[in-house]
Amino acid sequence: MGFSEKHIAVIGGGLGGMSFMNAALYTGLEHVQLYEQAPQFAEVGAGVNITSNANRVLDAFGLGEIIMRRSSRQLPSYMEYRQYKTGEYLAQINEFSRPPARLLHRAHLLDALKERVPSSKINLSKRLVSIEYEAGALSAPYTLHFEDGGVANADIVIGCDGIKSNVRQYMGFVDSPKYSGQVVYRGFVDYKDLPDETAQLLRRTVNFRGPKKHVLVLPIGNRETQKDRAAIIGFMTESLDLWESESWMSRSEISSFQEHVQDWCLQVQHIVAVRDPSKKWFHVKHGQRSSGVILLGDSAHSTLPHQGQGTCMAIESGIALAMILRHWAGEDIEAAFQFYQDLRKPRTDRVTQTSQEAGKLASSDSSNGMTEGFSPEVLIDRMRWIMEYDILEELRLKGAGALECSRFDKRRESLSSVL
Repeated sequence: MGFSEKHIAVIGGGLGGMSFMNAALYTGLEHVQLYEQAPQFAEVGAGVNITSNANRVLDAFGLGEIIMRRSSRQLPSYMEYRQYKTGEYLAQINEFSRPPARLLHRAHLLDALKERVPSSKINLSKRLVSIEYEAGALSAPYTLHFEDGGVANADIVIGCDGIKSNVRQYMGFVDSPKYSGQVVYRGFVDYKDLPDETAQLLRRTVNFRGPKKHVLVLPIGNRETQKDRAAIIGFMTESLDLWESESWMSRSEISSFQEHVQDWCLQVQHIVAVRDPSKKWFHVKHGQRSSGVILLGDSAHSTLPHQGQGTCMAIESGIALAMILRHWAGEDIEAAFQFYQDLRKPRTDRVTQTSQEAGKLASSDSSNGMTEGFSPEVLIDRMRWIMEYDILEELRLKGAGALECSRFDKRRESLSSVL
């Protein structure tokens, strides 16, 4: 049974949407179409950190080698901490889970996810403006209306369209993002533009920990592809009074960032918002057993970036939802959606909560050294439950009786072989 014959529309071609498309191909969901509002996939965004829990899934998709060609390699540690004024070494967290973290530009990860998705399944310049439901339809009761006048029909709609999701609006959500108290400045620096000593240091993942502020440096890419750069992410506590735009890509003068770090160490001189978790992720019309709307990624479980798990949670949710839709033992889609939410929501809610806590720890008044509450041992313990998690093992344990186990176990075995 399952819902493999249903027509599925994925709204949003970002990392969440493309992760689900790969999961759909992997599990054998054939009738899937993705709709992306942009006219093309552009090189936008910043550096991303993909940790072991998500890398296991990507490797199962057969994307490990493709991603490794674009990502950093053999970093000396998972994270190194330095004092913000002197640059003095404080401590480090060594890699403790496999496969190790991979750091790369968001656009390069999107390219890798897109590589195996047939172009016939990707529809560009499709900005969703409304969703209509026809109660008497025998199949594909949802009609999607796009800004260009086009329409599409679907049995299942998956909203991967981010924190300002139009699919969320259709489901009746009227919430808005909450300001976390920090503005994030993002940018890139070419190593050739840095003094040799600083460039050498910043080929590691380094956190310069300041008072209620911190600057994180991610060494993305690799020298072989000549795309290696230092991704700079500055978390700065400031008021939103001077910010007029709510866009995620608002530009700021470099002087605004410099004001925050003017008395920081030479290495930093050289380089010179979240909502409460949603209570319900899906919507199924009364009496409907095989059609519905559901959320995935930031539209369902947005999080602050302090644990590097936004993309990783979308990858986990993508494979979970695809496996459930493909191998559900019954014909009631509301039950399948509820199972997906019950499986994923406790974990993503905890990631959201602990990411807020991690941000407060990383930007602390006590920034002159490591403390009892902020040490490599404590930080490893904080992250271990995230990075050593196995999404398919969780599905196996909680899906007994709900998933068609014989077909599911074959898929799980192929995924487990990459661990």
